[in-house]
Amino acid sequence: MDARAGVTVADMMQAREARAAMQRALLARHAGAAVVCLTMNVAGPVKTTPAIERAFEWGVSRVRAVLAGHAPVQEAAIHEKTGPEAVFAVRGDAREIKRRLCQLEDGFAMGRLLDIDVIGPDGEKIARTALGLPPRKCLLCGQDAPVCARNRTHTVEELFARTHAIIDAHFMDERARQIAQQAQRALLCEAAIAPKPGLVDRLNAGAHADMDLFTFIDSACALRGYFETCARTGIAHRGGDAQACFDALRAQGLLAEQAMREATGGVNTHKGAIFSMGVFCAALGMGTEEPVEAALLRCGAMTGARMRQELARIDGSEARTFGEAYYQARRAGGVRAEAAGGFASVRETALPRLRRALDAGVSLNDAGLCALVCLMACVQDTNAVRRGGEAGAQRLRREAAALDGEIERALADGALMARMADVRAQMTRMDTACTQAGISPGGCADLLAMTLLAHFAAQPNP
Repeated sequence: MDARAGVTVADMMQAREARAAMQRALLARHAGAAVVCLTMNVAGPVKTTPAIERAFEWGVSRVRAVLAGHAPVQEAAIHEKTGPEAVFAVRGDAREIKRRLCQLEDGFAMGRLLDIDVIGPDGEKIARTALGLPPRKCLLCGQDAPVCARNRTHTVEELFARTHAIIDAHFMDERARQIAQQAQRALLCEAAIAPKPGLVDRLNAGAHADMDLFTFIDSACALRGYFETCARTGIAHRGGDAQACFDALRAQGLLAEQAMREATGGVNTHKGAIFSMGVFCAALGMGTEEPVEAALLRCGAMTGARMRQELARIDGSEARTFGEAYYQARRAGGVRAEAAGGFASVRETALPRLRRALDAGVSLNDAGLCALVCLMACVQDTNAVRRGGEAGAQRLRREAAALDGEIERALADGALMARMADVRAQMTRMDTACTQAGISPGGCADLLAMTLLAHFAAQPNP
């Protein structure tokens, strides 16, 4: 099939006759069944392109969902230069099926591109007007489509361009929503994973007296819109300057902090994640089909110049925060340095560990613990230093490094599942000690959420 080949009137007539013959055959083969036929409403001689095929597959999945409550009998798809087609034979009230499928056509912008016919068991096509529904609207002007078609109000080129614009907009919106959902899921999973040393989880609040799991749930829900905005910003900058994309996020990050504090009664649950995950969501939006590691590296391209400028400013001015004072004293750049380096701790350490643990058969909870341990062993967590002092933070890193070595040996031996109970027990002891000492490795928790987002983003789209 040559997707670029134009079709003739004769081609379309032949396809229509073949479709009618198929419908009659299905009705004869499945007495009492209704037949649903899906085609794409595309003006002009070119009836199939990669974008149209993608929109068609979206339509097929939605038709299946609408028909899920009816007994399926048969389904088939045809891909020819006259355009993709799908046919479904189902048992049920044909008028009600038509009504629900009209809601699909009318309920989405891309639904306007779907042409869904329902043929009853008697062989008669059920019209929209028979259900008291208005005619479909024109893609361009919003008037009744039959009137515009009859009067040839718009050119084929205008309609074809509008078709692809609708498809592109739909999938960009879907991508932004998907990234936001994955980011929210990552925050919720990070909060739930347990036992985490000194951190809020589903078992306790760790070293925090002002927040608990429900505070984190409220915060994660408040931030979903921000993550979607970041993803849309990235999509808008595809093929453009990565640093300009980062600059466009700054005001949105401040608004997100306000939304977080309003949701939590002023508690800082996710300030670090607002920065790091916002940048990552935008980086995911800027990319298309690529490994998730490429999006993490893009975070460095987006932030590197600005982060180096900020660190240079800190060197030449009075420190305003503990993180700035610690950078001046220890040259540990915290999340700024992580971002400028493309989140190497996630890309090179935590994400591979999470994947290896999952491949070893452990649960997401336990794989998350394994990833957290390796982050605690390799990351200089300024939050842990601020709350526990240099000595307390170093002691926590040594304990994490020892446990990290045990996990690595268990992975090498193929024995991680058998040893996870001991790992959780050691994490529980560390949690008790951190809670008593008031130490919380919050920076590592943010990086764990980043790791989970990277893992979710790498999964095939449903």
